[in-house]
Amino acid sequence: MLDTDPPFRPIRSTGGYLRLEDYGLIGDGATAALVGLDGSIPWMCLPRFDAEPLFCGLLDRATGGHFTPAPPELTEARQRYQRDTGVLETELR
Repeated sequence: MLDTDPPFRPIRSTGGYLRLEDYGLIGDGATAALVGLDGSIPWMCLPRFDAEPLFCGLLDRATGGHFTPAPPELTEARQRYQRDTGVLETELR
């Protein structure tokens, strides 16, 4: 069941990697990206699913690349999909 008001959770990582359940999927049907609970985008292929990844930090955080538009002092966050849509909301605090 979709939780429309999930609680904020602490940002936890092991070796610089978030837990798999801390990622949400966004895309447009041709391409997709994973968005971490911390606001990072560690995996994204363009212009199609079968293209080389632009960011591949999900597999190699050190050299795979990622994009993180979040403040470094981030302590907790939550993610939820808007009801009946593929829109992912990621709230940071």
